[in-house]
Amino acid sequence: MTRKRQAGLNQATLSLLGLLLAGAAALWGCGEDLNLPNLPTPPGESVPGAYGDAGQCRDEWRGGIPTLTGNQTRLLCRQEYAALYDPQHRVPRVVGEYLAPTEFSGDVQRQDDFAPDPDLPAGESAELNDYRRSGYDRGHMAPAADFKSSPQAMRESFYLSNMVPQNHDMNTGVWAALESAVRACAKDRGGVFVLTGPVLGKKPATIGGGVAVPDALFKVIVSGKDARAFVIPNKDQASDTNFGRYEVTPQMVEGLTGLTLFPDGSVTLDQQGRFCRGSFGG
Repeated sequence: MTRKRQAGLNQATLSLLGLLLAGAAALWGCGEDLNLPNLPTPPGESVPGAYGDAGQCRDEWRGGIPTLTGNQTRLLCRQEYAALYDPQHRVPRVVGEYLAPTEFSGDVQRQDDFAPDPDLPAGESAELNDYRRSGYDRGHMAPAADFKSSPQAMRESFYLSNMVPQNHDMNTGVWAALESAVRACAKDRGGVFVLTGPVLGKKPATIGGGVAVPDALFKVIVSGKDARAFVIPNKDQASDTNFGRYEVTPQMVEGLTGLTLFPDGSVTLDQQGRFCRGSFGG
């Protein structure tokens, strides 16, 4: 490429969030409870251990490499995406990509070659057996369909370090529709930054040997200083292109995950962007 957190939110937590979560109940539609996790509170910052080209990693993020409060992480640098990986929970906490139209307009075919991450030490990577008979999909954070221009990028997208346990209907329904909308937006804008990851509870449910199951997934799309952010519950979801039901601010994503998404402060956090209305609505 040339450029280059199963507990529910209790009322006390909602009160602390204040304006950050104002109006968020409408996000899930018709007065549903948010059913999202408590915020992580342990002290400390992420301690990245980079695998791959750290310089290339920086090209995949808008506003610097994200940090995560309270968890040690590893920075995984791939050809067309980068992941801030959590070895304790065996999932990526955020995956970044600079998505240009040329990357998804090629003819490289999906092979479904799921594999443990070859760069992670034993005991840190999820394994194929963790997902077998779990009832969850191996859900891409950086989707394979974004990488049709490169066999290497396609192959790397199937590393389990780019996966989280994902509800099947959600994965193939609203989430797939959102991924398609992101590609349409990238085509319209000539390229966008995309950050994707799980929302984990303080003590998340697990599958296999300890792979954490998210309560929700987020996706943040950045163009210039503006961002559009979406949080979708990891449960049965029909195909749905009414993305406004799920739209939040980047600031809310940070509150729910413990991430600092844009360390240099170059992206507006407290407002919803309005670009790519044809793709996302608004």
